[in-house]
Amino acid sequence: MSAHLDTAILFGEEVTYGTPVTLTHAYEGKADTWKREHEVLESTGFRAGMEAKRSDRRKLINMGGAGSLEIDVPRTGSGFLLQALLGSASGPTVNSATSYTSTHTSTPGGPAVSYTIQVQRVAIDGTMFGHTYHGCVITKWSLAVDTSGFLVANIDFDFEDSDNVTADGTPTYIASTAPFDWSEAVVSVNGSPTDVKNFNFSADLGMKTDRRFLRGSELKKQPVRGAMPTFDGSFEVEYEDETLYNLWVAGTIMEISVTFTGAEIESGYDEELSLTLAACQLTGETPEASLGDLAKQTVPFEALDNGSDAVAIISYTDTSSAF
Repeated sequence: MSAHLDTAILFGEEVTYGTPVTLTHAYEGKADTWKREHEVLESTGFRAGMEAKRSDRRKLINMGGAGSLEIDVPRTGSGFLLQALLGSASGPTVNSATSYTSTHTSTPGGPAVSYTIQVQRVAIDGTMFGHTYHGCVITKWSLAVDTSGFLVANIDFDFEDSDNVTADGTPTYIASTAPFDWSEAVVSVNGSPTDVKNFNFSADLGMKTDRRFLRGSELKKQPVRGAMPTFDGSFEVEYEDETLYNLWVAGTIMEISVTFTGAEIESGYDEELSLTLAACQLTGETPEASLGDLAKQTVPFEALDNGSDAVAIISYTDTSSAF
């Protein structure tokens, strides 16, 4: 009999959008938000003797659906998900016998990777039921950390179809790894390390998810970028001086980065995740005084395209030789 906490979220990288594949990875998700969606078509016209809408004039259309994954970001094995966050993924390249680095870069076209994802849910009698989602494409994501916890990723997916007849996969988890935590983070603003109390960054990839056509099928085509993506975030600091306020007022374009450094893999190479935003502009706000606390300043920002550098780059170093 399965226990309540035996719920599992399994992933496989698809070769062809919407065609299920073997499930190769499992992640320790914090919530279950995966929902299939239907559209109801109803035909109603004049007909003598009707008491309500006709049951034989009604059709359910499979609209796919959406779900999300919330996880504490592991120091090892995250490259499998990182490859679909931005658009381009390279590596993992060899640093040494046990250290590898992958680089994930924003592109004009957006990500093209799709996943098969299976959520194995435990019924109250302990029976396990798997629901498998096909054609899962990332549409939005965020990274967040504060001085009380781990680096948390929230990743939103759109999916093409789902079923509950695919055989349950066997969860394969990352072996012996801890998540990155707040004590391992360093934030740099405009070239200077900056003491921040929290940091969050969000990406809306501008993906068009309703690509349905009159082609003899209710299933949609793979989402592609159809709108301007947006990349923004914020951090909070103690109000030490006017530096950040002046950067905001001046509209300065600057680099913002955050780097998490974990355990040493071998001499010269550590577990590491870094997010670099080459051209950011602060979007507010004025420092705030308080009777009950130190004066503080919340600093929202937007990452922009400067015409030469990628808007966002994620570099990830771990012990994995493949995604």
